[in-house]
Amino acid sequence: MSPAARGARRAAAKRPPARRTARTVVPTGVEARALPIARELGRIARSSEGPRIKLEGALEILFGAYASGDSQLADVLLDGWVRARRDKRYRLTMAWVREQARLSVEEILVEGVATGVFRPAVEPRAVAAALLGAAEGALLHARDDGGVVDPPTLLRALVALLVSEA
Repeated sequence: MSPAARGARRAAAKRPPARRTARTVVPTGVEARALPIARELGRIARSSEGPRIKLEGALEILFGAYASGDSQLADVLLDGWVRARRDKRYRLTMAWVREQARLSVEEILVEGVATGVFRPAVEPRAVAAALLGAAEGALLHARDDGGVVDPPTLLRALVALLVSEA
């Protein structure tokens, strides 16, 4: 290597790394509408309430957002699911939305099983996914005709299935 090349190499090594310019990321409709829900579910999961109260609160948030009055959220979620089939960014966004909700519910279930509030056979990851699926199903029913079972009744039935008989 020539002395000039070595000098250029040393000078480049001493320079601070190039600064990356910050890109402004504009949240999609799904991100903007789902972020407050994810934050609220996380807050509930970390609260000092008992696991049953936490679970009821988290499910009220999910079922309230998905199955009751928030038609804008329903529209962006339904659109997001359709767009996710062909758009990688939406696929990742929808996975993030779902995973944030599932993790918060799972955290509550883990605590409830550990403290004996929920049945010992409850598998928190699977049950959290099933509860989220029930909320998503309520969203689909709400857009149609309200479904066979109203969301509050469905919510109470799901919690009753999990609670320990002890």
